[in-house]
Amino acid sequence: LAGMLEAEEIDALVMAFMPSAFMRGAPHIGRLFPDYRKEEQEYFRQTRIFPIMHTVVLHREFYDQNPWVAQSLYKAFCQSMRLCQEVLYDTNALACTLPWLIAEIEETRDLMGEHFWPYGVEASRLTLETLTQYSYEQGLTSRKWEVDSLFAPNTLSEFKT
Repeated sequence: LAGMLEAEEIDALVMAFMPSAFMRGAPHIGRLFPDYRKEEQEYFRQTRIFPIMHTVVLHREFYDQNPWVAQSLYKAFCQSMRLCQEVLYDTNALACTLPWLIAEIEETRDLMGEHFWPYGVEASRLTLETLTQYSYEQGLTSRKWEVDSLFAPNTLSEFKT
């Protein structure tokens, strides 16, 4: 896709990383929003939504045979997040050596709260409800899915956060 963008075979591209042509400074490739940070922060202020980056999916057959796996995975990811958050302020060995990393973390927390990457259905419900609504409105799904129906049943009651 990045090659197609550079060859002007497509007009735009949304991806998890910056296209190589953008990084090389190709003159006809730029950001849709030059001040994307301002735009994203304003969107969050207005909606309280910051789009979810990752999902974990289990095949239904696998889940049916191993229902414990959903809870175990959820617990493991929550523990991983806790460990990550514990070292965010470790200035002896920053995870990323940006000079103002601590200020960035504090600014993010001021805007988004302590849990800026919320885990769990309840903590993410607004974002998930909006996702299912937009997916239906844009024809990506044939109906608006109920959020709870998208998650392993044994993770809904115990893991609300």
